[in-house]
Amino acid sequence: MPFSQMPTNPSPDIAWKISAAPASLSIEEFRARYDHANMPEKLEMIRGQLFWRKEQCLHVLAMLLEAVGLRAALSLCPPEAVRAAVAPDFPDV
Repeated sequence: MPFSQMPTNPSPDIAWKISAAPASLSIEEFRARYDHANMPEKLEMIRGQLFWRKEQCLHVLAMLLEAVGLRAALSLCPPEAVRAAVAPDFPDV
């Protein structure tokens, strides 16, 4: 799915610090993320899906990407999967 068709930021009131390296958050930044309406109360599987809503899933993913950085996250993926994911929008990658 092209980036243009992906869901928009489910938590637009948060300025995510997702970068190649892990981000350092202040306690205020952490609390804003943790206390956010899109932060699920617990991890649970519902009809084969993690969380009730996609917004919750994306919110948690954004928090994890801030914590570990994109470099570590991408190291979990096979290179061909990364290329296939970005190819429609970035054909030169």
